[in-house]
Amino acid sequence: MLYLTDTGRCWDGYKVSVRDKIPVHQDEWIQRGWVFHHTSDVIRFIRETPSTELPNIMFTTHPQRWTDSKAAWVKELIVQNMKNVIKWAIVKGKK
Repeated sequence: MLYLTDTGRCWDGYKVSVRDKIPVHQDEWIQRGWVFHHTSDVIRFIRETPSTELPNIMFTTHPQRWTDSKAAWVKELIVQNMKNVIKWAIVKGKK
């Protein structure tokens, strides 16, 4: 099983995510080369990997981040960044 999430607006957001990752499996996925940044990387992997070697893939997405509207994309980016600052301050305040 391969777990992919668009956390951080990329498919390798586990590098910056606090909660949305599976550390016990991440080293194996990295070792196998199952690390993707862009959606085109994921598509290429699926197209080029023989079906008998393709792992089961679980995708977790944030649908509100996927839009062709630049205004909606920028709004989501700003709101998410504001939420991240607040979350960071809360976590830092607990230490």
